[in-house]
Amino acid sequence: MNVFNPRILDASIRDVTGCLSDVQKADVLLHALQHLPSEGSRIVMENAIQSFLQVSGVPPPDVARALLLRAKTRLAAGYRTSAQQGSDPANQAVKAIIQSEHLRQEMLIREPDGPPRFSAEVWREIALCLPKRDLKSLLSVPHALSRIASQLIFRDIDLHFTASPDPPRAENRYRGVNGSQEEQELDAWHYQRSADILTRILVDPVFASQVRNLSVYAVVSDASHTLAFQTGMLINSLPKLCNLRSVHCSGNSGLINRMLETLCASNHRLYSLSINLVDRSGDIDIPPFKHITHFSITAEGGNSTSTHDFISQSHDNLRSLSIKNAHWKFPTDAISVRHLTIIEFEGCFSVDSQIFSEILSTGHQLESLTLSGILECTPSATFRLHRSSLPFLTHFALNIISLHRHVTDRDLVPAISEFLRDRKHLHSFHLTVPSGDHRRIGFDASAWGVLPSLTNLRSLYITYPRDLSPSLAGWLIPRSVRALTMDIMVPPAEDLLLFMNQLRPGVPPLLTFIGMTNFPIRSIINVVDQGFSNVRLVRIDENVWSVIRLEDGSIELMEQWPYRRIKYHSAAWLEPLECEDAIRHLVW
Repeated sequence: MNVFNPRILDASIRDVTGCLSDVQKADVLLHALQHLPSEGSRIVMENAIQSFLQVSGVPPPDVARALLLRAKTRLAAGYRTSAQQGSDPANQAVKAIIQSEHLRQEMLIREPDGPPRFSAEVWREIALCLPKRDLKSLLSVPHALSRIASQLIFRDIDLHFTASPDPPRAENRYRGVNGSQEEQELDAWHYQRSADILTRILVDPVFASQVRNLSVYAVVSDASHTLAFQTGMLINSLPKLCNLRSVHCSGNSGLINRMLETLCASNHRLYSLSINLVDRSGDIDIPPFKHITHFSITAEGGNSTSTHDFISQSHDNLRSLSIKNAHWKFPTDAISVRHLTIIEFEGCFSVDSQIFSEILSTGHQLESLTLSGILECTPSATFRLHRSSLPFLTHFALNIISLHRHVTDRDLVPAISEFLRDRKHLHSFHLTVPSGDHRRIGFDASAWGVLPSLTNLRSLYITYPRDLSPSLAGWLIPRSVRALTMDIMVPPAEDLLLFMNQLRPGVPPLLTFIGMTNFPIRSIINVVDQGFSNVRLVRIDENVWSVIRLEDGSIELMEQWPYRRIKYHSAAWLEPLECEDAIRHLVW
């Protein structure tokens, strides 16, 4: 029996036209358009003819045939006036159309010169390439782009039920202290904004159908008793979001449980579920969502039973898993690591933990691996044994918060260095170790020796060892690095300016972001002027500044980022600064 796959024909046509010149491609396109039915294909015809007319060198007879095809399609769709534009009255075929439609020849004029008239589909594809901040600017443009921008902006909705999430380290000397009056005004603004959005969802089905991603942030305490009303509106709105695909909820167990129950009962086809449980004593029950591919949970306490049961039910579909709880173990018995492409685990690495051997032996599809927590085991032998595993790894991060007092694994950091050496696909590498116990895991200046072999590295977050010379450290960093954060193990004895001057000659030329932690800084401007003159963004401990420059390149001012911008909107602000590689450097 003969079996023919139609896709082979499509592929053959693509391969053949790929060898032709633009004029020849235009001739093939015109021939194909002649076989296209006039009814029901106007948008396809309009886009095809528009692209055809942009090709230079096309013979005039072919241009006339193309315009005639467009006129016939417009007439079939009922656009009589637009069908006349660009047509040649001297053409016999055009005359026949004029007579049949009772049109006058003097009405046939060419389109005036002006901006391109693309279809809504083309404008939408253009708008999809714009950052969210530019989409907001398009809302005031009197054009079809305004409506398209509105649709794209409200695909992602974030609701802040209270705007003051108790920023940590409020006593930090860099951070301005906002008065209670400003906090109350911000709470009132978010309260009104959330109410307006939820009301629109309830009364406008078209608007509700556009929402794809929903994020909800709520604090633990509710002194003003407004959370109950907002939660009620939210629960009533969730069934209306028929095209919802991704949900993030940060709140107490009561709010999260109600949201999950409603979402499950509404039969939403969720692909991504992210949970941040903010009360330590609360537990949640996760219903069985059938299509979840990305799951994330962050909690400070609680029982892991429900989470492990949900992971076990979803292990065939899960591709991305993130668990952050200092008291939980990695669910090696519930998850299928071979299916995952992203693993992020912050928890307990106990003596009997199998997480390293399980991931390195079966995680063949892993592209991103982030591990953080208290180390109670000795995984160096596992890294040595699986030296060539994880071939598709593009991001690797290991953050050792502390070591158990009985743990000594002096081959750990050297084993990790050999595991990562010469990986051309690795774009991001983070390695931080505790300053007091670094020798017990073999961390010293030699740990930086693997960096020159990572030739395509773009993001580097690493502890700076006390025995590393600044004049050598800069040259060890790969030239391709765009974002660099150094966790200074011990502040240098010499003056800051001397340290910067020694480091400066080897700084990568493409560096746009610099961060330093545990480093005493008196002047942020000195960090830029003396060490990193080309950066656009600076992080010192938990504070971030944008570098605003004049036309001559000199620094006009250092604009400090508000806490909420760092916590909730960092991705949107990094994009216009071309500092997207620093996104993982602003999460703490």
